[in-house]
Amino acid sequence: MMTANMPKTAKEMKVLVEEFIKITNVNYEDQTEKIKEKSNVVDWQFHVGTNVIVSKNTNRTDRIHVNVNMRFPPQDSKLLVMKNPSFSKAIMEISEICTTCKVGHQWIKNGEDVVGLAIFSHVDEGDLNRVAFHSVWDNVARVSGHVQKILRSNFSGFSGQNNSSDQTIDKSMYG
Repeated sequence: MMTANMPKTAKEMKVLVEEFIKITNVNYEDQTEKIKEKSNVVDWQFHVGTNVIVSKNTNRTDRIHVNVNMRFPPQDSKLLVMKNPSFSKAIMEISEICTTCKVGHQWIKNGEDVVGLAIFSHVDEGDLNRVAFHSVWDNVARVSGHVQKILRSNFSGFSGQNNSSDQTIDKSMYG
């Protein structure tokens, strides 16, 4: 039995997180072996629903990461250019909501094109319990939903097609 101040190993964190994910009845895939074939910077990784990644990086023994990766279709990416004043406004609004909600965000680029946005946070290893995990997941998912609304309100015709009905965002993480 672990005590509260004993550090958890990567394997112990993985087992806990998988149990926390199973509670939600959201489909998930353990991508650990697949990711290890490509890189040695991740201890383990779960792909949950359509766009949530929960992982533990080898360089951070003290936390796990929860990310929502939004990918934009080409017709949306064409709108996301710096010379578009609507994009500058959206950047400011998204930055403000992420700061307020204490989550990180990073625009995903392919060359000069903005092709996506990652919203992310973490759970410290010492605080890793079901409530803390689901709180972080809910917060990241909620911010992702707000980001979708911000993008749609700033760009008429913005689809964000692959994220609007994602079970990992729309569904309560408590089942």
